[in-house]
Amino acid sequence: MKSYFTFFLSFWLLNELSATRAPFKDIFSGQSTENQCNGYCFSILKPLFYRIGQLEESATKNEEVQNLKNQVEKLIDAQTREFDYQREMIKTLTGSIQSLQGEIKNRDSQISGQIEQQFKGITNNDDRVKSLTETVKDLESRLEIMGSQINNQAELIKAKNAEVVNLTLHNKLCTESMSKITDDLLKCNRQDSCPSKGPSDIYKINLKEIGTFEAPCSSNGWLTIQKRFDGSENFNRPWKDYKEGFGNIRGEFFIGLEKLHVMTRERPHELYIKLGKVDGSTGYAHYDEFKIGSELESYVLSIGTYNGTVGDSLDVHRNQKFTTLDRDNDPHKEINCASDEGGGWWYKKCYYSKLNGKFYKEGRTRGKKENGIAWGTWHNYDWTYSLTFVEMMIRPKTL
Repeated sequence: MKSYFTFFLSFWLLNELSATRAPFKDIFSGQSTENQCNGYCFSILKPLFYRIGQLEESATKNEEVQNLKNQVEKLIDAQTREFDYQREMIKTLTGSIQSLQGEIKNRDSQISGQIEQQFKGITNNDDRVKSLTETVKDLESRLEIMGSQINNQAELIKAKNAEVVNLTLHNKLCTESMSKITDDLLKCNRQDSCPSKGPSDIYKINLKEIGTFEAPCSSNGWLTIQKRFDGSENFNRPWKDYKEGFGNIRGEFFIGLEKLHVMTRERPHELYIKLGKVDGSTGYAHYDEFKIGSELESYVLSIGTYNGTVGDSLDVHRNQKFTTLDRDNDPHKEINCASDEGGGWWYKKCYYSKLNGKFYKEGRTRGKKENGIAWGTWHNYDWTYSLTFVEMMIRPKTL
């Protein structure tokens, strides 16, 4: 019964189409999307409808028409399901799109906030950059000022270096001058004795009541008061000469009794005597005290304790007055011990030592004379024996 209904429906549709002469596809024009086939559906149905028309022409093909009708129904059902599926897909896609749009909006909001924060950070950084720029400018200004100051200091240092060089040269000249002046001052010593340090040389000694005079000084402060070594000077002299001194201070000489008195009066002195024989042997005698009295006391001799290598031949003359050829102060009642070229000395009936006697270069007196340079304890009291070298020296005990 159903097949006949379908057949008549199809037949009716074909008749309607033929009567109206309208295309079969126009039957669905103006219908909603949900009640009409799309172009694809129509392209499939068109040959079916065409085939139905052919079947309608032949009543004998009812069974084939029925089959075609069934196929059409199946296709319509399949297409409907496809439409439902696509509708659901569209709904799903629409929801996804809406969700994505919301997410995009949130992201836009977040990005806008981040951009705003970044902008604020940039603004803050701009402020910091501005502050740093000002600081850098300030530092550059300070560096420029410091550079100028350094240049000024460099110029000052350069000038100071030049001054230092000049001062160094000046100091060198001053040092050399001071050294020379020091030497001259040492040589021109204004005190009453030789300098305790300095080269051996001729120095100037200044004494109250005497004035300035020259005398040989050794490097350790000894002042030579008498020297004999070649016989170039005559020591057989009167009182006045022994009082004032005589001879050549660079050769043979006697310094003078008055000078010895003033020097030894001011402060204690010691005495050192160097002796030499013709055979080249030498010795010495040292006395820890030495003092000469005034002229009113006839320059009396005071000596201390002896030590040495030649024996003590001066002890006999302790506390004796000085005698010269023209002033006899010795205790000998019969003769003047200074006569017969004996030279001035602190005689006592007459002597054990006599260092101002006549010089004999051969080391022996001529004949039986006993007027040579004598130090009895060193030549076994052989009075014809004469020493060939004598140097008497004194030094303040405080040096």
